[in-house]
Amino acid sequence: MFTTPLASPGPQRATALVRALSLLFAAAVAFATLYPLVDWRPRGAGAFAFLLGGLPRYWTWFDVLSNVLAYGVLALLLSIAWLARARPWVAFVVVTVAGSLLSLSLEAAQSWLPARVPSLLDWLANTAGAAGGAWLGATLNRAAQRSERVVLPVRDRWFEQGPPMGWVLLLLWLSAQLVPQRLLFATGHVEPVLQRLLGWMLGPEAPDLSWAADRMWGAHAPAGYGVAIEAAAVICALCAVGSLAFSLVHGSRRRLLLVAGIAAVAFALRSLATQMVYGVSAPFAWLTPGAQGGLVVGTVLLYGLETLGPRTRAAFGLAATLVGAVLVNIAPGDPYFDTTVAGLSAGQLSNLHGLLRSVSVVWPALAVVWFSRRGGRGDARSL
Repeated sequence: MFTTPLASPGPQRATALVRALSLLFAAAVAFATLYPLVDWRPRGAGAFAFLLGGLPRYWTWFDVLSNVLAYGVLALLLSIAWLARARPWVAFVVVTVAGSLLSLSLEAAQSWLPARVPSLLDWLANTAGAAGGAWLGATLNRAAQRSERVVLPVRDRWFEQGPPMGWVLLLLWLSAQLVPQRLLFATGHVEPVLQRLLGWMLGPEAPDLSWAADRMWGAHAPAGYGVAIEAAAVICALCAVGSLAFSLVHGSRRRLLLVAGIAAVAFALRSLATQMVYGVSAPFAWLTPGAQGGLVVGTVLLYGLETLGPRTRAAFGLAATLVGAVLVNIAPGDPYFDTTVAGLSAGQLSNLHGLLRSVSVVWPALAVVWFSRRGGRGDARSL
């Protein structure tokens, strides 16, 4: 059984918020690619010499996927924000070419930065990501245009509305799974960001924010506490993402397929991120006792979520997002994980991966806004 929106979807127009977000994300991609923006000087080879240099000898799937996901999100934003009324094939071609040219320009600009190395593989990965995001955006736009011309019964509509912000949130959440995190599906871990901000503002006199968690757990806290918190955090993540996914499509079968696809991609990305921390021989180190318990209980709760109405489901997703963010930030630390990730952040991760880390931090805030608007509207429309 599934519910329907209280009113039929009206014409879908890209809001100013989505357009602003698309421009902001494009600026963030450019900044991440060219960071640090210092010591500009020409090199011996030309700006586009990397196109003839072949693929780099050393590369990882980790960096490739970071580039693909970053440009996929950008292309999806551009499609639904600026080309919602265009013909689908036109939107696909325009956004793909725009993403490819942006990547080509930024890679060429890296030729003047000693700290950066332009790469043919990066350009190809960025172009592939732009094509994937443009295809998804064009598909959503085409479905929205069709629903505006012909009023279809609920059983014949595979999605609830036009190109919604919810699809962007879903892609952002999947992208965040490529970020190494101690807890499975963790997002919104703001303590490291706040610590760096305080260090930049106050210097050596900045307080250590980790003392709060250390004081809460102490040196001899039972191991079961950490397991319980991780299980609860995983349950909250599943409920939040499930509420989001169920609000995007109609029909139990379509919802099951969507959730199964999300789970498969999230597990694959999480396994790849885990290998960066624990080595290639431990891709499933994330499957801890806490994660196992959270996955079992969360999967059961998803069945109940599918039967709820739009407003109730949005309220449930909002509560799960907030509680999950709190749990992620109060969970007991892991010295080995923290030390390893600090080493990776110092230079082994691509800059676009750093952008995905920022996405992981802000995702709960974006989800709270989305769920709040969903729960407060009678017509079940999103951003």
